[in-house]
Amino acid sequence: MSLRYTTKYLAGAAAMLAFGASVAIAQNPRSTRRIPISKEAPGEVVTPRVDTVTVYKTDTLRLATTRVDTVTGPTVYRTDTVQMAAPVRPIHLPGGLYFGLGGGVSAPNGALYNPNSAGPSAQLQLGWQGAKQLLGLRADVNYAKPGEDGRYSNLQADPEILNFSADAKLNLPFFNHLFGAQHRFNLYGIGGYTHTSYKNLPIRLEGLNPDGSIIVAAGQNSWTQMNGWNAGGGMSLGWGSTELFLETRVLAFNSDNIPQARQMPFVFGINFY
Repeated sequence: MSLRYTTKYLAGAAAMLAFGASVAIAQNPRSTRRIPISKEAPGEVVTPRVDTVTVYKTDTLRLATTRVDTVTGPTVYRTDTVQMAAPVRPIHLPGGLYFGLGGGVSAPNGALYNPNSAGPSAQLQLGWQGAKQLLGLRADVNYAKPGEDGRYSNLQADPEILNFSADAKLNLPFFNHLFGAQHRFNLYGIGGYTHTSYKNLPIRLEGLNPDGSIIVAAGQNSWTQMNGWNAGGGMSLGWGSTELFLETRVLAFNSDNIPQARQMPFVFGINFY
């Protein structure tokens, strides 16, 4: 009796377990992944697998510590319009002692005209005159070497002439500022005494030959001395202590038996004060 009831109870319990298992399987489907199972060797200890999960935490809250003020004041520029005047550079006007030199050409005239031709000339000078002074003094020496004329070549033998002059020089200040305030332009006249020394210089004599030709005396191979005069003029342009000049004069002398002998040197030169 008891065995029958026990069997009955067991069968009912098994039916309930089977029903419960079928309900659980229906709710949780079986996984298709195989779980490998291997036999452990005798004496091995199976170490359980530990899954580690790392949790990162990031704070995204930032505090701004820099403060920027965008309100700016206006920019003020100050310009000083008061300027110091540049110092006026004084104009240096030459005055007093000066010396100079020049060169050019000398043309014969009068008793020197026929037997001679033009030739080179050179000049040295020493003077005293201020830029604002109308009257000054000058001494100079002029050297000339006349050319030979073909018709009288038999009478010529390398002529030379030296003129020593002591002059008064008169400035004519009508156009002083023609080239501006920094430059001084002058017109001037010059004249005075001249002592002439020459040699080997053929000179025309007074009178004519019977055939009407002029009489020419051959130059002597020694220095001959004659007194005479000079007169002329020129122009100059000065700045600072320097002056350029261009002038021409008549240098003349007379003798008893010849017409007046004249030279006309055209000289360009420079003076230093």
